Amino acid sequence: MKSKRKRTLLILTTLFILGGVGLLKLNKDFLLLWNVNSIRVKTEKPLDKKKVKVRYGFSSINRNSDEELFSDFDKEKGTLLFDNGNSQDKIPNEYGENDFLITYDEKYYLSFRQFKLNRRHQHNYIFDFYEQHDSIFIKVNIKGIDGMKFERQLLEIEYADKHRCNAPIDSTKILYNGVELLPIKKKE
Repeated sequence: MKSKRKRTLLILTTLFILGGVGLLKLNKDFLLLWNVNSIRVKTEKPLDKKKVKVRYGFSSINRNSDEELFSDFDKEKGTLLFDNGNSQDKIPNEYGENDFLITYDEKYYLSFRQFKLNRRHQHNYIFDFYEQHDSIFIKVNIKGIDGMKFERQLLEIEYADKHRCNAPIDSTKILYNGVELLPIKKKE
């Protein structure tokens, strides 16, 4: 009799766990019952996580220079997601163009755009900072249906007026891949 109870309890526990995991997966990709977007910032020594800021908002790629980013994201339309070593706010569930501005120590920056095809798609945002040859780099890994992955060197805010969409200002660079402007390759 006890083994039958144990078996029933084991089956019910297994069904409960599978149901919970299934509900979490459905919520993350389809239902949007609650916000499960997450943000994780990692830094390798000697970098300090407390010097990282991650902002979410809207910025036009038609700006004159990246210098405009810093006034655009300071307006009410921007959301501070990460500051002083801690998450500050949840990443909103918005489809379309989701713009991010990442700064380190108020001296370095990188901006990028994630395209989400459905507001129900939720993601895990992982930002990994490291130093190499006296420069600061970031690995971005967005896990989810509309995920993306890239690695770039952060630019100096001091020279933001010389860049547009993370690339030196140049009239031949007009294609935007979400991270930087690229030149159009001519067919030969």
